[in-house]
Amino acid sequence: MTTADSITLSIPQEKPFHGVARLVVGGLAARLDFSYEHLEDLQIALESVLERDGYLAGPAVTVRLLVENDSVGVTIGPLDPTELREDLARDSDDGISLHRLLSTLVEDVRLEEADGGHWLRLEKRVPMARPAPRREEA
Repeated sequence: MTTADSITLSIPQEKPFHGVARLVVGGLAARLDFSYEHLEDLQIALESVLERDGYLAGPAVTVRLLVENDSVGVTIGPLDPTELREDLARDSDDGISLHRLLSTLVEDVRLEEADGGHWLRLEKRVPMARPAPRREEA
């Protein structure tokens, strides 16, 4: 049985707050000794969803990070699935589509229904050396 660690962050959907989500992803990546490339992949994937106004539903957006033995999952929501679903299905020849971008950055992209809304789940497989647990000083 494997255990997973998670972080949940809810922020207003306005763009100035998106940097907070990037900082959390960056801090987690630093804590897990990710390579710069893995960190950048996760941050670009997250930004590509947060920065598109048509994807966000409601006044706040939640970013959940789930750390497992060989991957980091990023779940973003709740989202308006209409435009997002179309962009994920479309592979454009005249530029980089969301589908093509995400598929080069992460290994798994899924649109899921949960908690009464739609959530985009991104999974980045990364071999990790988990940091040793901190020992309590007596």
